[in-house]
Amino acid sequence: MQTLTKPLKTIFPLVCCAALALSCNTAIPAEKNEPEAWNQAQPLYPIYSSSFLLGNIVSPGDIGGQRFNLLKRHFNTATAENHMKPNALAPSSPGGAYRFSAADAMVDAVLDAGLKMHGHTLVWHQQTPSWMNSGAGMNREQALSNLTNHVTTVVTHYKDKLISWDVVNEAMRDGLSTAQSNGDWKNCLRQDSPWYTAIGPDYIEEAFKAARAADPQVKLYYNDYSLNNAAKAQAVYNMVCDINTRYANAAGRPLIDGIGMQSHHHLGASPETVAASINLFSKAGVEIAISELDIQAFDARGGNTAFVWNEDAAQRQAQQYAAMFRIFQQHAEKISRVTFWGLDDRTSWRSSSHPVLFDKDYKTKPAFYAVANPGQY
Repeated sequence: MQTLTKPLKTIFPLVCCAALALSCNTAIPAEKNEPEAWNQAQPLYPIYSSSFLLGNIVSPGDIGGQRFNLLKRHFNTATAENHMKPNALAPSSPGGAYRFSAADAMVDAVLDAGLKMHGHTLVWHQQTPSWMNSGAGMNREQALSNLTNHVTTVVTHYKDKLISWDVVNEAMRDGLSTAQSNGDWKNCLRQDSPWYTAIGPDYIEEAFKAARAADPQVKLYYNDYSLNNAAKAQAVYNMVCDINTRYANAAGRPLIDGIGMQSHHHLGASPETVAASINLFSKAGVEIAISELDIQAFDARGGNTAFVWNEDAAQRQAQQYAAMFRIFQQHAEKISRVTFWGLDDRTSWRSSSHPVLFDKDYKTKPAFYAVANPGQY
């Protein structure tokens, strides 16, 4: 996420009837869907239980309260919003002790509640202690040792608890041309990333190698934003294909298991570009996760950020969510997980644009019903 596997198709017998009811053609028309409290609305995740996991973010402060109950009711997988990033877990200086207690309590609560847990994130150019990759006297050997030790320590600590990890986050730069994206993928990387500066482009495969060695069973993802941009998607595709060709048998399978499409959208985003990238990435033979989904309730094309939150904006947002979920339904066999990035509008990282399914009072929005039944919008 900026600033701030193919799963088993699990069936949930106790809620199958409700799921079938919501997925049939007798759904209530969109204009009849009234806001409901989170604990009165029909649970979301059973609707997609035979297609893909449905997730949301979690923080230690959510455990045991209303927010955690909302998560348990509507989702079957969780991603740590911030508390598994390097600056949350790693020592503040070399040689210190790792700080696992808050994240451990969060992971244990998620698993005890019967949800699956996805790890986010191991290697990123942000939210990482500077001593790891840019401290005084830093050289390639020291930075590579720090990277390997961090990945190994964290993945080993959570071995057999997580279904997947975002191993490397946001390594590609923005503004790529078609010519650049069709060339050497290494020239498309963020060259201002401290990991790139200290190690070089192979920091990416070294991170994946360390993660695979630490836990051969967990699924390993590359995660990035704006992957519905054709040029950026092509660069990521080329990177994954190249690494997986060179490491075709890393503990019995290619090194990179999946690609996470963050999917921070707005009303002007084209669902067709999302479908095109899903089709492209599927050709690489990897899983695809919609890893950080939210949709701002305005059209950001042309730099426009002015909007008024009203019923019209809410309905347009719902229509965009429905369009995206129709794409996800059409490509369900290629998608392992769809994870929303925010439980409610008040605490979303983009709260001013009302981007998620529940409002500031944890009541359902039209977007909720659009996700529950995309065909009615």
